[in-house]
Amino acid sequence: MDALTAIHARRSHSFLADPGPGGDDLAAIISAAAAAPDHGRHRPWRFVVIRGRGREALGSVFGEAYRKRCAEAGEGSDPARAERERAKPMRAPVIIAVVCLAGADEKVPRHERLASAAAATQNMLLAATALGYGAMWRTGWPAGDPHVKTALGLAGGDDIVGFVYLGTAPPGRQPPPGRRDPDGLARTWP
Repeated sequence: MDALTAIHARRSHSFLADPGPGGDDLAAIISAAAAAPDHGRHRPWRFVVIRGRGREALGSVFGEAYRKRCAEAGEGSDPARAERERAKPMRAPVIIAVVCLAGADEKVPRHERLASAAAATQNMLLAATALGYGAMWRTGWPAGDPHVKTALGLAGGDDIVGFVYLGTAPPGRQPPPGRRDPDGLARTWP
């Protein structure tokens, strides 16, 4: 699939089934992410691949992080909500946490590192689409939660740019058509 076809074919799939990418396909997806623009060649991103039992472990982390957030806010946690949080990683057979590393010297500002990590994430989505997989870029509160970051082995200043859910789009579950109309989005200056 050529690049423009992949760009226009890319859709977010909320639930994905087996098979998920593995082996050469997973390596190609990560390689595409690593080809993102990168000011200073700092490679400010890392990729944490979560699959198999790792998804259950991540679900436990999400559930515990939810309970901790409630306790810190002086609120009781809702067991049904905790269960929903725990089940989130089971929506796809493979998840990749895209991490933007904290800058040691700020030679490349944080906003540029985040932009590079976001570009890496988009490359990942496009590569998955080109290889015939479905994908979904998810963030939500777990991406900024300190308990989740610690559980994934991240440093305090690292950012989770997103969790990329990967798998096969179930037949009959088609996401809405993409918005391709650029009217009103661009203008010529001056």
